[in-house]
Amino acid sequence: MKKQDLVTLFERTLACDYDDDSAWEAVNALRKRGGREVFGTAAQWLKSPRPLERARGADILGQIGVGPGRPHESPAEACELLIELLLNEQHPRVAASALIALGHIEDSRALPVIYRFIGHEDAVLRHAVAFALGCFVKDPASHPGLMLLMIDADQDVRDWATFSLGDLGDLDSPRVREALAARLDDAFESVRIEAIAGLAKRHDLRVLSVLIETLESQEDPEQKLIDAACALLGLGREPAGWTGLDYAEALRARFNGEATPKWQ
Repeated sequence: MKKQDLVTLFERTLACDYDDDSAWEAVNALRKRGGREVFGTAAQWLKSPRPLERARGADILGQIGVGPGRPHESPAEACELLIELLLNEQHPRVAASALIALGHIEDSRALPVIYRFIGHEDAVLRHAVAFALGCFVKDPASHPGLMLLMIDADQDVRDWATFSLGDLGDLDSPRVREALAARLDDAFESVRIEAIAGLAKRHDLRVLSVLIETLESQEDPEQKLIDAACALLGLGREPAGWTGLDYAEALRARFNGEATPKWQ
């Protein structure tokens, strides 16, 4: 790729709003291209007075060089630069981009700085914290933060944190189960479904009655509900042609009265 082509791609990342598809196509092209020239420009942008440039620099550094069979080119160096940025960053969008980038890199040195933003007033930034901690879900140090974010005022933050601890994570402990069970009556349906999936994965029968009720209420149940039912029923694969009502009936027959109230 010619130098001018790289300049054009970098310019395209700034030409539109942050969430614009064309800008993200340019970000992804630069990530795929990788190399020291791209890395150097992105790193320099972290020091820009323009928030969008700092955010784009973080977006690129978080996954530079990553692709099928291709790991991050310089994870340790990128991690250090992003941590340095976050130590003094005040702009929520920039901080969110850097947190997400650190999540992608998965260097445990980032955890202390990620935790610094867990109580931030901006919900977009707290969602970025939930994403970043979810990337570290195999590290027990991430679990207290995820549990706290599972009771966040913002439904999308609760949703990602519940998904991370329940689905992405494999830890099975009383604290994890209690945190998931507490979300079975969440006001946001997506959070409830993530809690159902996480408890069913751990074969916790507190999920039984709410799973049956949800299966019966949805004409075309979400795949996570089907997976949850299969997990409790011990099914290696989905029975052909089964509806939500079929799964609900099978769960009732299998557990024969054990569909206890969800708080028991």
